[in-house]
Amino acid sequence: MDTLTIYGIRAIIEAIDSGKSIDKIWLLKGSQSKLFDQLLYVIRKKNIAFSFVPKERLDRFSSKNHQGAVARVAALETKEMEPLVELIMKNKENPLFVLLDGITDARNFGAILRSAAAAGIDAMFISNSGSAPLNGDVIKTSAGGAFKVPIVKVQHLKDVIYYLKTYEIPTLAITEKAKETVYKKNLKGSMAIVFGSEDLGISKGLLRILDDQAKLPMQQSINSLNVSVACGIIFYEMLRQRS
Repeated sequence: MDTLTIYGIRAIIEAIDSGKSIDKIWLLKGSQSKLFDQLLYVIRKKNIAFSFVPKERLDRFSSKNHQGAVARVAALETKEMEPLVELIMKNKENPLFVLLDGITDARNFGAILRSAAAAGIDAMFISNSGSAPLNGDVIKTSAGGAFKVPIVKVQHLKDVIYYLKTYEIPTLAITEKAKETVYKKNLKGSMAIVFGSEDLGISKGLLRILDDQAKLPMQQSINSLNVSVACGIIFYEMLRQRS
């Protein structure tokens, strides 16, 4: 079984709550807090193997802010595109899909997953190459979102667009080159939103096959926002229009 190391009390609790297979958990000796006690209670209730270890041992696992807890868990599961989309289209009215083109920073990806989970995004698509790794940084930053939003890895994002078109799902590119702002778009129906990296944006080949474009309005001399911030704003504009 492929495994990865995750760190941070909340991230580990979210992993357990999501039903992830937990190999073992290492806890800092002498730790005391309500959150730590909550984690310990869940570990014992679920009969998960754990050990109390000194700080030096935890620091060998991770130089990050581990909060006194490190776990070895089954690697994040990714889904197959066609059966997942088919299932969503069968069971969900007006589903929301997100495609990330060239988002390589793990913390940005984790933050996007966190917002996506909160906003009820139905699936996230990334490419096999040029995307952030599905590692502990993603899980911790996502605050559990990585366990709640289905993630699909594909060879080419174009394949996702063409497949969604067979279901007549409109596609919208978020790019500063767009003429209209996202606030002038109807976001109430089924939709696939595409975001690109902050430096390169959405690739030209992908941009050409998308149905529409929109941008966020910018004041002063700022040209773009952090991509995770932009995602959060647009996700909640979609929710606002649907409420």
